[in-house]
Amino acid sequence: MPRNNSRDTKEEILSASLKFFSEKGYDGVGVRDIANEIGIRESALYKHFNSKKNIFDGILKDIERRYQEESAAFFPLNEDDAKEELFRISLAMFQFYLKAEYGSQLRKMLTIEQYRNSEAGEFFRELIINQGLEQISGVFTALIKDEVYVEDDPMIMALQFYSSLYLLLCKYDNQPDKYEDAVTLLKRHITQFNKNYLRRDTH
Repeated sequence: MPRNNSRDTKEEILSASLKFFSEKGYDGVGVRDIANEIGIRESALYKHFNSKKNIFDGILKDIERRYQEESAAFFPLNEDDAKEELFRISLAMFQFYLKAEYGSQLRKMLTIEQYRNSEAGEFFRELIINQGLEQISGVFTALIKDEVYVEDDPMIMALQFYSSLYLLLCKYDNQPDKYEDAVTLLKRHITQFNKNYLRRDTH
């Protein structure tokens, strides 16, 4: 199939590379494998990326861009119904990491590479852990300020809330047939969390 432009080929390279890296790890994939997957010569691939490391760095940049786009969908927050808003945010995360092929592949790749590649490890901690905690802590800070939640430490609340989300993602990863089970348990988690932190006069 003819390609429309250079951008399409570059995206195909990134997509194929992410797929391979998530399945075989960075060291288990060669530039020739990637070129063969999308039907181009190695020399054509090098017109877009000068090395496999350059491809890997391109994936990390693309991941960060997509993460920011996904995160933007979480806001603005409707504070009139904290339970529904937490479910909306959490479900969006579940759909991205468990159902969307791209999200599932990036989690697998970063999980594989975080112990073998210091750059990937730092990226994993910053994107998946630190930014996730900061964003959810910000949500709880706003809900406490507006007296939706009781006064408490928003970062500790974020740790309690987000760690359960992360555990559920790990529990149901690579099990698409159990997605509804994951969502059911997610709802129970949010219900219990709100029992602990919602002000009584908001029920």
